[in-house]
Amino acid sequence: MLHLNIEALTILSSLFVRGFKDTEGTQLINVSSCGGYTIVPNAITYCASKFYVSVFTEGLAWELKETRAKMQAKVLAPAATKTEFGKIANNTEEYDYNKMFKNYHTSAQVAGFLMELYDSNKTAGIVDRKDFSFHLSDPEFPYAKNPLYNQNIMQGACKQI
Repeated sequence: MLHLNIEALTILSSLFVRGFKDTEGTQLINVSSCGGYTIVPNAITYCASKFYVSVFTEGLAWELKETRAKMQAKVLAPAATKTEFGKIANNTEEYDYNKMFKNYHTSAQVAGFLMELYDSNKTAGIVDRKDFSFHLSDPEFPYAKNPLYNQNIMQGACKQI
């Protein structure tokens, strides 16, 4: 899970940005979780890895805007979604979403959320765990843009992506 949500996501996102950041209309949408914006009991490692997805993608969105790149970075943060994941994650043949969750979305609903995010100028699409509503927003995490508090580097000497 950590290799997938952190290492693979970072490598693949970085390669995609390098290749397409100056292509008009290009979007990178990474999938986090509402657990990437709050800590869920009994899922701390999962949440920590999804926090990384959320922070990395929102940070990338800020940096793409700052450099006036044509690409947008966005993050989708769904909640419980009825898929085969329940069976696989719990190593079972039967998994009843109705018994396991008070609320959940179908994969078709989450695909709709993804398209809504894609069609917007917002950075994040997050499902609220309390009422299961979907909201588009600007980045949730603050960006330390003020150079007085950042490392001093020579202009153009360091490129992160």
